[in-house]
Amino acid sequence: MGKKKQKETIGDHIFAIIVVGLMIALILCTPFIIFYGILHLISLTPDVTINATGTWASLKIIFQFFLTTVVVTGIFDTILVKVLDLRKGIWGYISESLLMMAFFYLYVLVYSMLFENLTLQNYGYLYTSIFLFIMYLLIHISYWLSKFLYEKMVKKP
Repeated sequence: MGKKKQKETIGDHIFAIIVVGLMIALILCTPFIIFYGILHLISLTPDVTINATGTWASLKIIFQFFLTTVVVTGIFDTILVKVLDLRKGIWGYISESLLMMAFFYLYVLVYSMLFENLTLQNYGYLYTSIFLFIMYLLIHISYWLSKFLYEKMVKKP
């Protein structure tokens, strides 16, 4: 005996839309929440100061830094890979990593000079650039890991 197919209701559609919306919001917000948390921890050192009067102002300053960093890093990384063609073996990855570390240090130095809302002194430049570099490496590691897992799942023997 066959089972009767239940008709979907409006409530089912609304529930599905809400679940998908929450999933998208979580996927988009998680990198910023991690970025905010770690940069806020770095700002507890005496070398890094976020010039904000409250939590919302601090959130706005770090969001501006986050967006600027993502855009500038994306542009520079694309140019670096296309122009220098560094994706050839282990030496390509090492040279790309060294160039990106230098880029992050210079980027943090220039950003703190142009925008007065993030004040860095002495080792603050180094702390912030190392944090950005680690986040950059984590993105590449997660990409490699997801690609590896996808190939293992799709190409089953």
